[in-house]
This record gives sequence, structure tokens and C-alpha cells, in this order.
Amino acid sequence: MSGPPVDGVVIREATASDALAIGDFLRSAWQEAGPNAPGFAGATDELIAEMAAADAVRARIGGPERRTYLAWHDAEIVGFAATREVDRAVVELAGIVVRRPFTGRGIGSLLMEVVVARAADTGYKTLVVRTEVTTSLARAFSEGMGFGDPAADVERVGDRAVGVWELTRRLA
Repeated sequence: MSGPPVDGVVIREATASDALAIGDFLRSAWQEAGPNAPGFAGATDELIAEMAAADAVRARIGGPERRTYLAWHDAEIVGFAATREVDRAVVELAGIVVRRPFTGRGIGSLLMEVVVARAADTGYKTLVVRTEVTTSLARAFSEGMGFGDPAADVERVGDRAVGVWELTRRLA
């Protein structure tokens, strides 16, 4: 599902007061996408419920090591991106999700631009993204946003092994 660009999208860094709205966003995105959607490999209803709980959300946002960015449209979160520090030079894009009705309309690109700018401003030299090997669309998106040098790896999601590509983008 894609449509015209969405006017009026505002992207800002999340705060603890956004925890309930982020939880609602995660549950909605999961319901729309389902367990076979890109980025949700190995997820279950129980895992999503745990991740969407307000205390769990608050624990994962803010601070210098973790950043969460939200795309808002008409007082609703329609996109989400999160980063986590690997070390003082490297930050990882831990996730980027756009709700199904808003995909293909530039919101993911806006989120990525903010992530890249904020990471560079913070002094990181490299941004890393990991995407499932079965998700050619996510890999193509990342490559279109300047990521390259793909390397295959395996990531554990619960008790399941998931094949991933790790791509990098130099920031400085």
C-alpha cells in the first residue's frame, strides 16, 4: 500500500511521556503487519505485548545510548525509529517501522534522515543497520539511504535463529 506523500508529518525524539502512545503504535503495527512481516521475524503476540508495555517502552527510550524518534501525523504515531549505541564510534539502527497505511509515502526516509543527522551530530562515525536476509525491500531501502558493505550474520530472536544482513553507512 503506498500513496502520495503525507503532509503534516512531524518527527521528534520520544520522551517518557510518549510511552503509552508508543505502545499503541507497536500493537497497531503488529496487528497490521503480522508475524511474517519484515522486521517481525520470531515475534509473537506475547513478545509484542511485553515490548509495548509502558514500563518496557520507558526503559528503552532516552539517554545518550538509546534514542527513539517518532513520526506523528494528526496526533497519531505513524512511524518509529530507534537507535542504540554499540560503542563511542558506532550506533545501530535498532528498528524502523512505518504503519502499513503510511508505507511508501516517504515517512521511513524522513525518519532515516533524522537518525543519520542526529547520529552524525552526536559524533558517531558509523551507522549500522541489520535486516533479515529474506527482506529484500528493507535491504533495498537501506542501500537507497546510503548503506552498503553487506555482511551476512545470524541473530537470535527468542529461541529462533534469524539470518540478517548487516549494512553500514559512514557518517564522517
